[in-house]
Amino acid sequence: MSTRVAVLGAGISGLATAYYLQRHGITPVVFESSNEIGGLGSVFRHDGVAIERFYHVMLNSDRYLMRLLRDLHLHESVRWTKTGMGFHIDGKLYPFNTPMDLLKFGALSMMDRVRTGAGALALSRMNDAEGLDQVPVDQFLRQRFGDSAFEKIWLPLLRAKFGDLYSQVPAYWFWSRMRREKSGGPEVKGYIEGGYRRIANAVEGAIESRGGVVRRNAAVESVINDARGALIRANGVEERFDAVVSTLPLPQLRKIAQGSLQPEVPCPDLAYQGVVNVVMVSKEPLQPYYWNAVVNPRFPFQGIVETTRVIPARWTKGKHITYLMNYCQPGSEAYERPDDVYRYQAINGLKRLYSTFNEDAVEATYVFRAPYVEPVWPVNYLQNRPPSQIPYTNVFLCTTAHAYPQVNAWNTSIGLAKDTAKKVASHVRSFARIESQGEAAVAA
Repeated sequence: MSTRVAVLGAGISGLATAYYLQRHGITPVVFESSNEIGGLGSVFRHDGVAIERFYHVMLNSDRYLMRLLRDLHLHESVRWTKTGMGFHIDGKLYPFNTPMDLLKFGALSMMDRVRTGAGALALSRMNDAEGLDQVPVDQFLRQRFGDSAFEKIWLPLLRAKFGDLYSQVPAYWFWSRMRREKSGGPEVKGYIEGGYRRIANAVEGAIESRGGVVRRNAAVESVINDARGALIRANGVEERFDAVVSTLPLPQLRKIAQGSLQPEVPCPDLAYQGVVNVVMVSKEPLQPYYWNAVVNPRFPFQGIVETTRVIPARWTKGKHITYLMNYCQPGSEAYERPDDVYRYQAINGLKRLYSTFNEDAVEATYVFRAPYVEPVWPVNYLQNRPPSQIPYTNVFLCTTAHAYPQVNAWNTSIGLAKDTAKKVASHVRSFARIESQGEAAVAA
């Protein structure tokens, strides 16, 4: 009888976990509560063009993602483009990509520019930064870049990302993010023809072609651990599995965990950030950069990403796709703000930021929300990071709460999924040996 493992969630973490479980001879059954797979890689359609609800981009350093694409024979469909970053502050847009850009960055004094450049260079050369997990990010940035640069640049960006919880975040998070985005060379970003949904569909196809199952519209109602494995109830039907891998945010798993398992779900107080994305489809480009950070109290978004600086125009029928992001906690006023208000704020905010912005070129704006984008990492998180297996159970965890100190991205999720699948395989093999030895002893 084959080993069956339930995987909760068909985002990239769940799909990749199922994919790698099959490499170990395990049959996965993936439960997805919605009709969409791919998690934040889901799409909507505009005028016949499939557009992602939440922007994605890959880096040439994303080794786990690129290895998976090679396995799926998709790697030749990736197009790589040199990109840049802008910084909009004090009513002016500055390039923010090279040492010369920094020296010309008029939002800071010359002394602060030099100090910022020296600090950024030192960070790029820091290979062992684990000690920064014990240092609050605001304290670290003040010491590294000075009070003036901190107040002018870093504090608004931290507030924009984490709200009033920014002081809880460790400097290790900042270092990891800077290392991924600014690795010392020119920025090169990639995008796959057909979008990230194509990757999710290819992984799903690979799973099902080898006997695995991906169940859509299968809402898991309860998870129970016992000595023989685990019981999953979904859509009123209960099934037994040898083990479970949950890719759900920890608060969601805690709601459906039953019996003795429920209090063992780790990090019950871990806060999560959500995001509200306004997606603008236009006939005209907006900005010269892929990503533009914005520091402006009158603009209720922290950044502007124009993905069509990376995506070829022929893939979008010549339409330009721009994302305006507001990171906020689920349930907050910002998260619950009506769609029409967000649309108005996006259009009018862009009018103030860009003198060349042409509202008449905008075909449509869409608003999408995601409540659990990533945790708000607390200082000393490395000591309290949840284990990949809930102790003394058959329940494994492969979630965004396990990504730290790496940046939450598909690459990180795929790497975690590969490690988790290996641990699950080792666990079920050990369990099978013990069970077999017990049966042999009884027979003797």
